Amino acid sequence: MHRPLKFAGFVAAVALLSIGCGKKAQPEMPEPVNGETPSVEIPATHTSVTSEPISKDLLDSERRAVLEERIFFAFDQSDLSAAARELLSAKAEVLRKVPSLSLRIEGHADERGSDEYNLALSNRRAAAALRFLVSQGIASERLGTAGYGEEQALDPAENESAWARNRRAEFRVSAGNIAQQ
Repeated sequence: MHRPLKFAGFVAAVALLSIGCGKKAQPEMPEPVNGETPSVEIPATHTSVTSEPISKDLLDSERRAVLEERIFFAFDQSDLSAAARELLSAKAEVLRKVPSLSLRIEGHADERGSDEYNLALSNRRAAAALRFLVSQGIASERLGTAGYGEEQALDPAENESAWARNRRAEFRVSAGNIAQQ
């Protein structure tokens, strides 16, 4: 009589242990709305993003605007679009002309997806911009990256237009070597 009870207890313990050792939850992956990138007009906004003053002799307002212009990304992508590569090429040209400037690249994501996924995606976006600038001859010591995920949204609305504005990389200009700051 005790033998069946011990066996039933053993089976119950194994069942409980196997439930606790199940598969890990996969990180959330946002589902594409459709296979196309939305044709959302993104207004250019230029705000000062430098943390220290840079003399007007070193960086005029036109060059500053080029360096600070945002680039945008398609949904769930860190690949650079043709428009982003064009803007980054213009940034590289300014950086070549003014070798005492450095650039911090800050990646961002929209709110769809888990916090961990969006943080990784925003880091990949910043890294893609950095790799492009290095390929254009800019020393990596003059560049830095950071990823903020969905935490610093430009537009808090929950629609495709807002999400498109939030999928971006921003650029902060400073004087000197990024590694020393």
